[in-house]
Amino acid sequence: MRLIKFLTFSLLVLNVFVHSNSLANSFTQLDIPNKITFKLNNYEYNRYLRRGMRAFVDGEIDGSKNIKKKYKKWVNAKIILDNKQLNSKVRIMGDWKDHLQLPMTSLKVKIVDDTYFGVSRFNLFLPQTRNSEREVFWNLLLSYLNFPALYTRLVDVNFNGNRYRAIFQEDATKEFLERNGITETAILKQNDFEFYLNESEKEIYNKYFSSSYVVDNNNFLKNKVSSVIASEAISYTSTKEFKNRIINGDFFEKINSRFAKHGLAEINRKYIYIPHKKMYLPLYYDGMVEFPPKETNCNKKTQKKILDNFENNFYFLTNKKLTPIQKCVFQDIYTEFLEKKIDNSDYNFFSDNTNFLKDYLYIKKKIVNYLKSNSEPKKISKSMIYTFLLDNNYHKCYFNISDNSISKCEKISKENYDKLISESGEKIKQNDFTSFPINLGNFDKVIPLVNLDNENSNEFFLSEEATYIYSNQNLNDKSLRFFFNNSKSKVLINGQFENVDFNFQNNFNYKKTNIYNNNARYDQNLLTGCISFFNSKFNNVKIFAENMICEDSVNIKNSSGLIEKININNSFYDGLDLDFSNLEINEIIIGNAGNDCIDLSFGTYSIKKALIEKCSDKGISIGENSTANLKNIFVTESNIGIASKDSSTTTIDKVTINKVEICLSAYKKKKEFEGSLLSVKDFDCINYYKKIDLDKFSKINIGNNI
Repeated sequence: MRLIKFLTFSLLVLNVFVHSNSLANSFTQLDIPNKITFKLNNYEYNRYLRRGMRAFVDGEIDGSKNIKKKYKKWVNAKIILDNKQLNSKVRIMGDWKDHLQLPMTSLKVKIVDDTYFGVSRFNLFLPQTRNSEREVFWNLLLSYLNFPALYTRLVDVNFNGNRYRAIFQEDATKEFLERNGITETAILKQNDFEFYLNESEKEIYNKYFSSSYVVDNNNFLKNKVSSVIASEAISYTSTKEFKNRIINGDFFEKINSRFAKHGLAEINRKYIYIPHKKMYLPLYYDGMVEFPPKETNCNKKTQKKILDNFENNFYFLTNKKLTPIQKCVFQDIYTEFLEKKIDNSDYNFFSDNTNFLKDYLYIKKKIVNYLKSNSEPKKISKSMIYTFLLDNNYHKCYFNISDNSISKCEKISKENYDKLISESGEKIKQNDFTSFPINLGNFDKVIPLVNLDNENSNEFFLSEEATYIYSNQNLNDKSLRFFFNNSKSKVLINGQFENVDFNFQNNFNYKKTNIYNNNARYDQNLLTGCISFFNSKFNNVKIFAENMICEDSVNIKNSSGLIEKININNSFYDGLDLDFSNLEINEIIIGNAGNDCIDLSFGTYSIKKALIEKCSDKGISIGENSTANLKNIFVTESNIGIASKDSSTTTIDKVTINKVEICLSAYKKKKEFEGSLLSVKDFDCINYYKKIDLDKFSKINIGNNI
């Protein structure tokens, strides 16, 4: 086992001990080695060198020190491992020429059709561009403070024989989000077009709403719903209360202003959007960390074992010991974090009553009036370009600077729109003016959040296309009933519940037709369940649901505790979906599901007894680095009885399976994971087509002869 595995394990133990309900908990162990070797053929290496040299020379006459985008083009490379080679693409990384130290440069790397020890995209920064091990220190510190932080460490690089030290830092991808207990969502950064404008052009942009955000993780834009979520995220950045929407933003701002001011520059700001809250998690990037002596006095002392844990983890990532001032900084900040009880999982929601900025409203009004008037297009002179979503269509409009009018608007394809909201955009030269598109986001109605009475009511009738919120942090000895009167209603529940019974009923007639028309499992609030329990704690809770028509009848996420019984009948798709949780369940009864009856992912689960029947796909599916301990399981009339996949470990005391295509299955499905281990002590399967389905990455152990 590599030392880095110990590091991640240590973090896991610490997180569970100190702040077990955090969004920033790590759920997947990274095993990134401290050395990486690239091999490029002569043609690709020469292309890389030429671009590096031209980037270095370009602008020297006029004093420009930025690296122009035309030099940031990909070349093919292979990453050499002990037992295989990974196909990858690399390019020059960075805005300024301090990233060029030819023949070495800072690099952006993406893996083709595989991952590098679970990471699909990452950067290799020349140490001086990020203040070396201080960058590692700060990201590690932020992970202790419950903020999602990019995995960062020092590595030795061999790039076609050029050997140097670099800072390895993962990109903010789907894998990063899931490892931090967050469902894949939009990550925003500020559009960097101003970096390429002259002073006169900047003045024009500042006059006509220059604050524009783009999607940093463009792979999220898989379908129409994801484009809506991203557009919604962009919209809220233009509200007066945007800063108030940032979860623990004041604390994040305070500590970074002391030691990582560069990360607070608008161009370096990144935000993870949480759709069902209409709020954002801040993501640190490029802080150029400094430790001025006057900023810390080392008056505060934290627990020795916590400091030792942090020091050990830092050493494994850097091969360096903490300096005295670094110890002081950690103790000062971490003690303040504990005193203020900072918790990114605190379950508050932002009001739908938003107040947009004056310049945003002015531009929006101009655009809407133009679209309503069916005006003839005018000649385009110097103009700003705005993109937005309206009436379920994607638009691009031209705003004339000369007379403050709209020249024309046009509908564009989803593909074009996604490109415009996920990159700096298409540069259009208009005479002597450079125009970049500015993203205004979503003009359409969002799915409203409706708060339910959590004090006086026991029965709730869900009648609107809305997400109904039930939140109660201390509810005991109560029975709650929820009636769905609208096929597009959903309920989101958060709190601490002891001896509480939840009963969910469908009160409308429905036919089993496709309820999704956008090829998305989730809705605009990124919810998959008709019933969603988020960040909840259970003790002796019962859940009953019937006739639900969502992707998941019941979804429990980022939660913990003991559930006495779950009973789900007639699910349109999946019956029960458990994510990022630590749960013990005494009994589960699920019948008649259009897909899987039970899905387990990214967590630790114990099920004492389960009766599962008529699952169109899998009876129980255990995946994405989960640990499942199943005691007494019965599965009948399903496609697959039990499936364990993607770095999961499943142990079963006793299982009886009847009338299935495949009894037991273990395999690797997603590239960022390894195979799976499935162990069964007492196994009985009858009326099947195939007993065992196993790939080369996985293993199945049977306690009795089959």
